[in-house]
Amino acid sequence: MVFRDVSSLPQEPQGPGAPDRTTAIMLKPIVEVERYAAPSPEPHSVAVAGSKAYVASRATRKIDVMDRATWKKIGEIDPPGMPWGMTFSGGALVMTCGETDEDWRRIRRYVPDEGWAQNFTAAPDDTGSHVALYGGRVLLGQWYNQKLLLLDHGGAVGRSYDAPHGIAGVVVVGDTAVVIGTDDEEHGTYYVTKIDLNSGASEDIATVPFHARGLAFDGSRFWTNYRSGDQVVVFTLPG
Repeated sequence: MVFRDVSSLPQEPQGPGAPDRTTAIMLKPIVEVERYAAPSPEPHSVAVAGSKAYVASRATRKIDVMDRATWKKIGEIDPPGMPWGMTFSGGALVMTCGETDEDWRRIRRYVPDEGWAQNFTAAPDDTGSHVALYGGRVLLGQWYNQKLLLLDHGGAVGRSYDAPHGIAGVVVVGDTAVVIGTDDEEHGTYYVTKIDLNSGASEDIATVPFHARGLAFDGSRFWTNYRSGDQVVVFTLPG
């Protein structure tokens, strides 16, 4: 099911207990294009590639493969752990999996129709969730540390970037990391931030009117999840 009249769709609550937007008063909100009913409850990470969208569920710990044109489920991927972060690049899904009862964070690679690569990369300090690729290298977001870590091919940290907020989603567009973040995941404002991957400079550019998880880019539009609303949201940035 595809929602197209976004003006009447539920947003985060207003009034007491609503996100504090005083620090974001000069920023415009994202421009929503579509909302889709999530194929499984609690959508968390998202990736897009060609005609397909990949949506991970915190409830099922699996990845639903969706046909973007019809929004029908056409497949399912069962990862070795909870896919906390996910991106698609170079013909493969790259994801941060939380594995075993200890939730060990491991970066794994999955090629559709072929399967999982046997090797994996342990996340530095066993922490990290949302993930992107930059120049073929993993860019790993650490929510509570407010860091983006650019890893070398052996998994060592080659460069670290400071983020102004906790990281709830990341994607790379050119030489820029576009990040969704917040200072308070339950009650705070959610922001879209650009981080220059050359200089490290960051700038908040928009607000998100719901608690977002995950971020992807299809070449013209961004994708994220409204996890508590069980929806996948497609948006552009304000002009």
